Amino acid sequence: MPARRRHRSGAIAAALSLTLATSAGLTAGAAGAQVAAPSIRLVTGSNSITVTRSPGRKAYLGLSVYVAAVGGAFEIRATRPDYDHPVSVFQVADQGGSVTTIPLPAWIDRDWQGLAKFVHVTVTDAAGHVIFDRYHPFCPGSGDLARLSDDGPDVPTYPQSCGGNPFQLGAVWGIDDGWAANAFGYSSDAIKGPDGHYTATVSIAPKYQALFGVAPADASVSIDVTVKTSKHLVCAPFCAAGSGRARAGRPNDPRLGSSPSTPSSVPIVTQPDPSILPDLIALPAWGITVEHDNRSDRDFLDFGATIWDKGPSPMDIEGFRQPNQPMMDGWEYFYSNGLPVGRAQVGTMMYDPRPGHEHWHFEQFARYTLLDTNQQTIVRSRKTGFCLAPTDAIDLTVPNALWNPYAIGLSTACGGEGALWVREALPVGWGDTYYQSLPGQSFDITDLPNGTYFIRITANPAGQLFEGSTTNNTQVRRVVLGGRPGHRTVRVPAWHGIDPEPASGGGGNGVVPTPVP
Repeated sequence: MPARRRHRSGAIAAALSLTLATSAGLTAGAAGAQVAAPSIRLVTGSNSITVTRSPGRKAYLGLSVYVAAVGGAFEIRATRPDYDHPVSVFQVADQGGSVTTIPLPAWIDRDWQGLAKFVHVTVTDAAGHVIFDRYHPFCPGSGDLARLSDDGPDVPTYPQSCGGNPFQLGAVWGIDDGWAANAFGYSSDAIKGPDGHYTATVSIAPKYQALFGVAPADASVSIDVTVKTSKHLVCAPFCAAGSGRARAGRPNDPRLGSSPSTPSSVPIVTQPDPSILPDLIALPAWGITVEHDNRSDRDFLDFGATIWDKGPSPMDIEGFRQPNQPMMDGWEYFYSNGLPVGRAQVGTMMYDPRPGHEHWHFEQFARYTLLDTNQQTIVRSRKTGFCLAPTDAIDLTVPNALWNPYAIGLSTACGGEGALWVREALPVGWGDTYYQSLPGQSFDITDLPNGTYFIRITANPAGQLFEGSTTNNTQVRRVVLGGRPGHRTVRVPAWHGIDPEPASGGGGNGVVPTPVP
């Protein structure tokens, strides 16, 4: 993501510290006054899920349910002047720049861990019998976060945790306007029982509904759960949980815009200025080897492929999901001075349920093909889906390069089955590398005669992404196939004197191998 994140995080922390230090200056709500404070509601990415478990194990639900802010940022503060005074908890309401505090009742938890017994979960079996009944605490702003629309801030402003130190003096818990927080943080309930159909009901506890004025229709969601047992080992509990940070939305909800796939605040642009665009550059294939698959008795040419962003802006692709749909609309966002100034729909994202994937793929990022001596396509890799993330530093001296992309995290890069939104990003100066070693993604060379071929790596193959230049989107690498079926070989000449190919004799140390005839 943009370099602004690295700087903004420190600014946010400083601002929060200042807010806590000056909380005494907030205006207290008058006794009996009716303050239009922001409220909350529950949203979910899907009303039905399938849970797979290992034999003899519990079924982890991984419910994708979020608590969303309604009518502005939902903010709660807890503070005490010193260790000799009790903790005071109050809600903060910003009414057009006039900040008002609303004292909360004494039963609000005072242990810095958030709101106790906030979420109520019940699970019933097909016969209507309750087999699970539990209350959960809730820490606003923690766990998986969900951006509801781009009306809210680009990155969350509230701390993403509650408590942790017994000597704490002040805390801020909140959900930004246009965002939501996973109702369960990073936890997941597990149920016992036979395979079959269940109904999970998640609701906000009645006392919190009354306290925060939650509308009845917004206080509860029901999810149909199908439990299946697999013969194979299933990872749990977090593999089945929802995405990292997920955007959500309600169609035709005036508070959120027309739908998740048409966010309302950032304008659509058809001719963005080059100064706000990324520049995707394809690098030559590398790490090239051959292998024989004994199961299929076929030979494959494996290779690595890297595409990087030279800038001056990051590549930011965001997927918005329509309710209960297996596809997301992919939008490219354009930034200026750290703020989104435009967007354009550039493709789609699909959820890949295959083992080892189980996340969302953007489908318009790259293409890999094997060419003959005339550089005509003879084999095309079936790798068509990508989960963008910075994996390789390519040039951190270019303008706007992000030196530490790990500060922005990768939790949104792929998303889980219940994701409502994903953000896949490639910061300036960084590349995303995929190594093609799976049948269908690597090249099947079983029936190809020995001789010279070319591996072509193409960025933005359909031209749907907006970038500063397309003249550097394609790169080819010469390879020479030899050997016999079941024992194929490959020789790879150095590229500009660089030889990262162990099969070519260079050993990946920059040594130029013997020229290939």
